[in-house]
Amino acid sequence: MTEKSIWIDKLGICLSLCCGVKCLVTTIILGLGTFDIFNFILNEQVELAISASLLLIGITAMLPQFIIHHNYGFMGLFIGGFVLLKISENITMLWVQLVLLFLGVLVIIGAHYLNLKSKRKHAEYIKAVKKATGYSS
Repeated sequence: MTEKSIWIDKLGICLSLCCGVKCLVTTIILGLGTFDIFNFILNEQVELAISASLLLIGITAMLPQFIIHHNYGFMGLFIGGFVLLKISENITMLWVQLVLLFLGVLVIIGAHYLNLKSKRKHAEYIKAVKKATGYSS
């Protein structure tokens, strides 16, 4: 397990939190009707950039576990959380939108956390096998 692999999951957790905060603030701004003050947050290009980077980093972080270890659960959790986030953008009832948003962010963060935990467990196993067999790198 490389530092890059750990760094990508940590970046995914941070980006998921930022996305959740941005979506929460956007929902509150729309609810209050103060569009002029926070016009940059409501920009569609900002939303697209955050969603694209969230999806790219999430898939990059989950792909090794998906391909090498055939662990489909983490990718499924991530995609499920992302779908919840996207569904929450199209809901008109404020409380339902906030609940779906919160659940989506929690599921994405959970997927990254479990992926990170699995990578660390696998790295410890590889390290113990190398030590037991006398393999030095």
